[in-house]
Amino acid sequence: NGHAAAQPGLSLKRGAIKKPERALQKLVRVYGRDVAMLTDLVRCTVLAEDLRQVEALMATLEARSVVGLAGAANTSDGEEMFRITAIKNRFDESYDDNKSGGYRDLSLNVEVGWTIKDGAVFFENVQDWNALECQHHICEIQVHLRSSNVKMVSGRLHARYVELRNQFNG
Repeated sequence: NGHAAAQPGLSLKRGAIKKPERALQKLVRVYGRDVAMLTDLVRCTVLAEDLRQVEALMATLEARSVVGLAGAANTSDGEEMFRITAIKNRFDESYDDNKSGGYRDLSLNVEVGWTIKDGAVFFENVQDWNALECQHHICEIQVHLRSSNVKMVSGRLHARYVELRNQFNG
C-alpha cells in the first residue's frame, strides 16, 4: 500500500490529481485567480492509527525537510528532500470543526524540486536546487486517523464537508 515514512501502522494512499473544475473553483473563490497559490494538485493521504503515530510521522517529515519559505536548513545530514511550506492542524483542540462538518486532519504543503535526465525524473536534495536549476512543485500531504477516514468514506461526512466548504467560499 505504500511506505509512509517506514513506520509500522501507517499506510499511504495516493490521491487523484485535483479535477480541473475544483481547481478553477478554488482559484476564483479562495486565491483571487492567482495561479501560483494553487498548491494541492498532487496529493496523498497517510493513514495513522492514533495521534502518537501522527506525531512520529511529523518528526520524521521535519527531519527530512527544510521548514519555511525562507528555507532555513535544519541541523541534519544535508539530505532534506523537500521544504514544508504550510501546515494546517485540524487535530488541534482549538480548531473549530463546525467549519468543516466534523472533519479533522493534518495537512502539509511540501515543495519538491526535480530535474529531468535522459527522460527520467530525479527528486533532488533541497540544498542542490539552485545549483541544479530544479523545477519545483508544491504537493499536499493529508494525514488522517484510520478510524476517522473510515467514517468519512463510508458516511456522508465528506459530502457535508463539501457543502460547508462551498458555503464558506473555500
